[in-house]
Amino acid sequence: MMSENELSIRSVPAPVVRQTAPPPQEAQAKVAPVKVAVVEQPKITAQEMSQQAASVKAGSMNQLDQTMLQLQEAIATLNAAVKKTPTALSFSRDDSSKRFVVQVTDTNTGEIIRNLPGDAVLRMSRQLDSMKGVIFDELF
Repeated sequence: MMSENELSIRSVPAPVVRQTAPPPQEAQAKVAPVKVAVVEQPKITAQEMSQQAASVKAGSMNQLDQTMLQLQEAIATLNAAVKKTPTALSFSRDDSSKRFVVQVTDTNTGEIIRNLPGDAVLRMSRQLDSMKGVIFDELF
């Protein structure tokens, strides 16, 4: 037997290294290449961008102002033309179709210039109204 102070050297078996076959190609994880975007330095500063936006805004506002002036001139021209013509509007209700009708009449002769909605629309509405019981189950 050995004493506590004596060291004994024993042989330790070497670890067994097993060689394994490499995993099949399908099992290996494929790593997609990463695309790195190259960020270029801006060619315009924030102050220049702000100045350009302000000039575009000013141009748009001027164009809107001009359009509004043209629209107001057109309205004034139309109103002046309507005042020159002797016309009148009358509102009524068609009893059979229960729709509102606007008539434009000549005040000098009393002639009806225009009906809104037109006579064809009113006739079609009357015909559909008379067929409600035939086409549909209930009257609406």
